Amino acid sequence: MEIETNYIKMKVPHEGGNLSFQHPAFKGTYENVAEQIDKAELKRPTSPEAASLVYNSFQNKGGKYESEIIKILKDAWFWEFTGNLYLPKSNEEINNGVILEHNPKIENGKLIMDKSSLIKRLKENDPLLKFVPFGYKTEKQSSLELSRNPYVVARYGEEGAEKIAKVADKYPNKPYVWSFDSVDEEIVRMSALGRYWNGVGSLSVNGNSWDDDLLGHAFGVCGK
Repeated sequence: MEIETNYIKMKVPHEGGNLSFQHPAFKGTYENVAEQIDKAELKRPTSPEAASLVYNSFQNKGGKYESEIIKILKDAWFWEFTGNLYLPKSNEEINNGVILEHNPKIENGKLIMDKSSLIKRLKENDPLLKFVPFGYKTEKQSSLELSRNPYVVARYGEEGAEKIAKVADKYPNKPYVWSFDSVDEEIVRMSALGRYWNGVGSLSVNGNSWDDDLLGHAFGVCGK
């Protein structure tokens, strides 16, 4: 990780190039952190971008900023600005699974994911969207299973899923994926990455975060 001055800019390798995050991290609820990032005229980090940040921090664990990122990941969690719209089984063409959207709308403190417009964009092959049918493994699994989990691959991309699996190997216990096996109605949820909530040593890939009172962190993306 390279550090540029003027203001602190953390540069990390990402998908064949570089990505820069501004330091220090913003802290608060999902919507509050989004507001802070927007006010600073930065970009909200998506799941693939968050994967690159945490993975590269483990490559230099003794670094001042890297160690801080690792501590946040192990003591709390990072907000990822990738939304999850879970759909029940129906007669519609897109059903019984989850639509993932990078940088979804947030209005009045709420995550907005409109099914009709998202399905239209899916049919147009919008690169910010992915659909994963239910049947992927949830809860406890091996790092190898995590790296190949269709939900994890859709959320982080193939490269990001590999990075997340390698981060999971840094913990003594197997990682967890918190999502749904099925739903009876449409459910919108946020994404987060951190430590398993009960304090055991596991990486938690959370796709059903919803508590507005919970405090997380995020570093705004400030360029390549």
